[in-house]
Amino acid sequence: MVNKIFGEISFQYGWKTKTEISLWEKTYTIIVDAEAFKEEEGITNEQEKSYASFMENKPDKQKIIEILLSDYFEDEEDELYSFLIPTSLVIERNGDYALLFDNENDEENGIAVILFPKEEVITQDEYL
Repeated sequence: MVNKIFGEISFQYGWKTKTEISLWEKTYTIIVDAEAFKEEEGITNEQEKSYASFMENKPDKQKIIEILLSDYFEDEEDELYSFLIPTSLVIERNGDYALLFDNENDEENGIAVILFPKEEVITQDEYL
């Protein structure tokens, strides 16, 4: 399916597409996951607004992500890019969204950087 905001998107336990994000002077391809339980539910207006806002403000959002992670891991001696790998931007049905990361230093607990409606870092277990 082609969506006016998401572009080419397919249903696989939610609406999925891909985009790129740049953090720590590295570019990553991530999954964009617009949450939905059934294909018939489609994509909500809130999800479209949130994704459009994220894409329009991507450079600012990328800086915010780096700052939030730097503050969260302030005692970490390694460079964050050496153990944090962004995997997906999850957009809830109500438009709330977060960027999820694998944490190679703690494989059991990934990290979620909530970007809307507030900005904070929590574990993926807390977020999901």
